[in-house]
Amino acid sequence: MKRSVLLFLAALALLGCGSKKKKVAATVYPTISYLNIKLDAVGHLPSNPYILTFDNAEKHIVFCGVNHVDKNKINDPMYAGIEKAFFAFKPDVCVNEGGDVSKKVFASKQAALRKDGEIGLVKILADSLKIKTVNGDMTDSLEFKELLKKYTPGEFLAYIVTERFMWGLNEQQANDTVNLKKSYAGFIQNYIMKTGAVKLTPQQQTLAFYKTNYQKLLKRPFIFNELEPTNPFDPKGKFQEIGRASKEIRDQSLLATIDSLLKTHNKVFVVFGGWHLLTCEPGLKQIISRAK
Repeated sequence: MKRSVLLFLAALALLGCGSKKKKVAATVYPTISYLNIKLDAVGHLPSNPYILTFDNAEKHIVFCGVNHVDKNKINDPMYAGIEKAFFAFKPDVCVNEGGDVSKKVFASKQAALRKDGEIGLVKILADSLKIKTVNGDMTDSLEFKELLKKYTPGEFLAYIVTERFMWGLNEQQANDTVNLKKSYAGFIQNYIMKTGAVKLTPQQQTLAFYKTNYQKLLKRPFIFNELEPTNPFDPKGKFQEIGRASKEIRDQSLLATIDSLLKTHNKVFVVFGGWHLLTCEPGLKQIISRAK
């Protein structure tokens, strides 16, 4: 009797093990390194927009890669190129860069361009066909979480603060010590910690901590007028490596979004920074090749 019970319990245990859900590994899409994509001497695309199409039977992707232009230049030929491609394609769904615009309402195309550039244009065009716009960017919190798996808080801040805060300042703002500290504190608390869900100690939140780590990462003092450009095509140093890692994380998220949409839609129209198109091309080819 005892032996029978033990055998029964063992069988239940085996069944229980077999019933546990296996973790499915996230798809890693093939991409081209930012160090290997082909651009001209100033980092521009062959055309603006630069458009590639990917087709497989009933499934189609049209990807408009863009060099972002000044929002005041609402007559830039780039916008006409995007619009022409959109109406020639007549998509089922649009993917935009730069956040969720699905609930935005613009009074006119001109207002959309002045407010949000090509992102606003995508929303206006999508509304004209009564189709959805989907944000192709991942959340900042997910991006930061992935970066912090590989880099220290100091390295992370040295890059992100430079790219997303310092480069947005003019010289007068940078030299106004009192207001700089105040605006920096707001950036850290509201964007990095609240939006980005990054936990920082009081010391790590200071401007001095950023400057120290900037100097450590770049091996030179922090001087606003000599800020390191964020250039993913520069193979030298960890600073640019972090920038490439950030873009590669975003590329994987964009490809996953397109892959998911293609399962429920036949025609996906994407407008994104052109560097992303060039690096994501192998992944887009893989996605379309197995689309059903």
